[in-house]
Amino acid sequence: MTRKEKFDQAAKEAKAVGIGLILIIVFWVISGFGVSRLDITVWHTPLWVITGCLGTWIFSIILVSWIVKKVFKDFALDEEDGNES
Repeated sequence: MTRKEKFDQAAKEAKAVGIGLILIIVFWVISGFGVSRLDITVWHTPLWVITGCLGTWIFSIILVSWIVKKVFKDFALDEEDGNES
């Protein structure tokens, strides 16, 4: 992998993490504030508490697992030929 390809991959990973962050925030707003309009309780706890906290946590784990499997690549950061320029 050339130096340019390594930087391109790092930029791709950073972009994926940024998009993931935006998706998590949108999910949190919808599952917290959006569900708060419903008058549903589970074990005397409003549904928005469960969806806003546990739902967001579970969504984050699933999203990060997907990003790691599909976007991230394992590569060495040092030069292949050993020359530092």
